[in-house]
Amino acid sequence: MQLQTIPINKNWHFKQTTPLNASCASTWLPVSQFPTVAHLDLLHHNLIPDPYIDTNELSCLWVNDADFSYRTTLPPIPSLTSPAQKIVLVFDGLDTIVSVYLNEKLILESNNMHISHRVDVTSLLSSSSSSENVLELKFTNAPAYAKREMKRIGYKGNGTDVHFGGPERLFVRKAQFHWGWDWGPAVNTCGPWKGVRMEVFEQRVGGLVVRQKVEESLESVMVSVKGKVEGGAEKVVLVVTDPEGEVVGRETVGVNAEGAFEGEVKVEKPRLWWPFGYGEQPLYTVKAEIEGSHLVERRVGVRKLKLLQHGLEGEEGTSFTFEVNGVRIFCGGSCWIPGDFMLPRMTEERYRDWLTLAKEGNQVMIRVWGGGIVESDDFYNCCDELGILVWQDFLFACGDYPASDDFCELVKKEAEQQVIRVGHHASLAIWAGNNEDYMLAERWGWEYDPKDQEGPWDHTNFPARKIYERILPEVCERLAGDVPYWRSSPYGGETSNDLRVGDTHIWDVWHGKMSPFQDYKAYTSRFISEFGFESAPSLRTLHTAITSPSERHWQSLTFDAHDKGPGHQRRYGMYSGENFRFRFNPLSDFVYCTQFLQAEAMKYAYNHWRREFRGPGKEFCSGILVWQLNDVWPGTSWALVDVRGDRKASFYITKRALVRVGVGMERVVTGSVPYMVTSYPAPKRKLAVWAVNGFLGKLDCKLRLKAFEIETGKEVELGERERDVVLEGNQTTELLEVELGKEAEKMVVVAYLDDSKTGERLARWVDWPEPLKFVHFSKNPNVQAKVVGQEVVLSADAPIKGVMLSVPISEGGDDARWDDNFVDLVPGEEVRIGVKGLEARKVETRWLCDWENEKGFEL
Repeated sequence: MQLQTIPINKNWHFKQTTPLNASCASTWLPVSQFPTVAHLDLLHHNLIPDPYIDTNELSCLWVNDADFSYRTTLPPIPSLTSPAQKIVLVFDGLDTIVSVYLNEKLILESNNMHISHRVDVTSLLSSSSSSENVLELKFTNAPAYAKREMKRIGYKGNGTDVHFGGPERLFVRKAQFHWGWDWGPAVNTCGPWKGVRMEVFEQRVGGLVVRQKVEESLESVMVSVKGKVEGGAEKVVLVVTDPEGEVVGRETVGVNAEGAFEGEVKVEKPRLWWPFGYGEQPLYTVKAEIEGSHLVERRVGVRKLKLLQHGLEGEEGTSFTFEVNGVRIFCGGSCWIPGDFMLPRMTEERYRDWLTLAKEGNQVMIRVWGGGIVESDDFYNCCDELGILVWQDFLFACGDYPASDDFCELVKKEAEQQVIRVGHHASLAIWAGNNEDYMLAERWGWEYDPKDQEGPWDHTNFPARKIYERILPEVCERLAGDVPYWRSSPYGGETSNDLRVGDTHIWDVWHGKMSPFQDYKAYTSRFISEFGFESAPSLRTLHTAITSPSERHWQSLTFDAHDKGPGHQRRYGMYSGENFRFRFNPLSDFVYCTQFLQAEAMKYAYNHWRREFRGPGKEFCSGILVWQLNDVWPGTSWALVDVRGDRKASFYITKRALVRVGVGMERVVTGSVPYMVTSYPAPKRKLAVWAVNGFLGKLDCKLRLKAFEIETGKEVELGERERDVVLEGNQTTELLEVELGKEAEKMVVVAYLDDSKTGERLARWVDWPEPLKFVHFSKNPNVQAKVVGQEVVLSADAPIKGVMLSVPISEGGDDARWDDNFVDLVPGEEVRIGVKGLEARKVETRWLCDWENEKGFEL
């Protein structure tokens, strides 16, 4: 018989089993959806307010400490026609501490939300039409369990070592962000967060591992397939079909006495999978079938993946460069946090919207952060289809984790399941052992000696090295195929944040020393896997989060509750004061100024770091992953795009910085501050210009430069205005240096890069003197704008900084979708911005000014 799958997603009810609150669900109530968690169901029945709104987080904290049960009656049980047939209940994910009962008999206990379970219930089910089979899931709250585990195992660390939540979170295998983080509230969920189903079968394929080995010539690939069989089948048929469904390989393999099978299928001249921008994303289908009984499929993109760590010309250390199909990839992109605290709300559509947005922003890699989850299959399927590489952390973040024998066994099981589940995806580029645990070991003085590679480390207060240096690498060696394992993010060199080796997290800007963002250049490293700068979300999003008009200002309690970043208020003021004239009230000004600040920081970082991808042997920086792409609630954070999908100014800066062909500029210090004089900036009267070519072949281009007085808009003569240049493929090329003269601090320079053959505009960059607070802008600029079809056309008679377009809230509805935004204008040109969803509404436009002569207009 064919395996039959019966979803168990109907007639679920829930109730609270620890009455901690007067508004609790004291009787069985229908669930809001399935899968689900308690917060969703309480919201559905108006038993709690939305924890994302106002200060409702405080009113909902009791839910984190409550226990809940979920119950349903199983669908009719099929009659079994053979003694060999069995019925298995499958639980894809249970959050987190749960005892499962079938007809009041305990069948499963689980303490890990990241693993799935299969329970044979053949002998426990009644097939009588007059009998019901009742399934009940009894959840105990995770914080209480974790505190008991911490006491049982013993915590060797110090409470100050834990970021964020309490140290108990380290002792339970649950998504760590549920304890709250510096970008979101404490919403500690419980419930059946993934699907539940019943399988009826005689024979079944399980544990399927599909991996690939591509020849160096790229002319063939060996697809390896292994797994296990339940039910005594003697053979399994392995089939590979191409993207059109044509069979390109077939093998029949035997099953051994333990039920295991293994085989290889060779495919000649495969169509290669590429990151987007480098080629197409064809996907093959690999099938393992017990004929007449069960078929399992995996979609696979054929690509040869390497992580290169070779020596570099003229600099210490080694590269950290991802190579796909022989091409070294500059991995510009972002980090991903879970899309919702209430994870069952995430859908394939929501994942696709976010990842499509990343692709629209020219982001070729996304890092799945270790404080969340190994994401839904939908996430990785989308990345495969869109051509986005995935950096995947294992699920440990910012903490000194235990390493008792039972904890390590649970971690090993979890890692095996997750590597098997998602390890076949072409988009998967690396497994990292954790997020920042080695960095914290160095910061907080844990007993960590990098020279001690033998262990055991049980006697130290950093026992989790056993997990990162023994358990996880062994699992990856056995199951991960060609996807490399890296001990941590960050990791490498003499310290975890060594600028010469491995990857780094750059947090001395904004956090730590609160260095100026102009210091990003000094933190250039081989691969920046995390850095960021906070800003407010859109005004619409803040109005969603803060319902009281009297609280809609940046110093209100409600506003503060929606910005979890420590010390955020002093940082906004300090960084703004260092860089430009600003105003934080009314709230619309705060939104503009903080987004301006974040965007300028991103511009500075990307401008310098991408410059350092200089070609073979000179990959001084091979990747930039900004913290973070997305937001999880309507708050102020490091996200490029807020929870409503409203793009911040930094999204557009990042998009322009990661174009395939770009031009960049930097003002070079040409002198020093006079002796015995302070508080004056060093003169920068020379301009270095370079370009990056992300295509593999050379480009013949024409570079054009123009300069203007900022205050008057008058064009200024430059020593060189035009030059023919050749851009080498897949690297940056230094172009020239230009003298700006003594008036450099009063002028803006724009660079244009055009295709020499077609005249097509390939890139544009506007360079301003710094700090902007010293700049005198035009008092009465004539800024023109008009809507032409699906575009807004902007022009000005004087240099304008940071033009941001939006539809006023008073016009109703969501903001329009802008192809570009946060642009600089110079005289004599038009900037055309595509727009969707404008629908004849007004357009509000604002830019940086001296605030005494504030300008803005509506269309």
